Amino acid sequence: MEDAIESPLRRSSSVDRESEQELAWIDATRRGDPAAFNRLVLKRERQIYNLVFRMLGNRDDAAEMTQEIFLAVFRNITRFERKARFSTWLYRIAVNHCLSRLRRRPPLIQTLDDEAEYSIPVRERLGIPDRQDERILRLEQRRIVRDALARLTPEQRVVVELKFFQEETFLSISHILSVPESTVKSRFYAALDALKGRLGALE
Repeated sequence: MEDAIESPLRRSSSVDRESEQELAWIDATRRGDPAAFNRLVLKRERQIYNLVFRMLGNRDDAAEMTQEIFLAVFRNITRFERKARFSTWLYRIAVNHCLSRLRRRPPLIQTLDDEAEYSIPVRERLGIPDRQDERILRLEQRRIVRDALARLTPEQRVVVELKFFQEETFLSISHILSVPESTVKSRFYAALDALKGRLGALE
């Protein structure tokens, strides 16, 4: 029986094939094929929507901005350089849109809808144990997590999003944000300190 665990080599080959397929869709889009761009959108739409939703905390805003992001991608597709990762280029556009919106908001308006799935991964990765109590306690914990994340600066929040939820490396995040890797790490660890201080009350 074939091993159920996917080997790194097979996983790498799968990623390469996906990248080649995306490049083919990009080339076709540049030649004026709208169906090719629709395939790009279908593949990446949920990923970008989730990023935007967790950054903005509102489903209506996230849906509207996701459309704006893909419109910007379509309008600027000729600027994409094949030597770069398409995901990096796409994230950069998405992040810039989110940061621009967040910087125009009053700080305490940056709240998150109840559906935002932040609490479990953030708590686990910060090493804060989960408590198996009644539902009301879990809802209170989620509220505290949302509030803690909302109080991060936009620059800190986007690094937490890309590192925790999009599982990007520090180097990749530095390319997405066009800042030095040391700056990414500084923002990330400052965000962790702030989150640990606020979420420590949940232990």
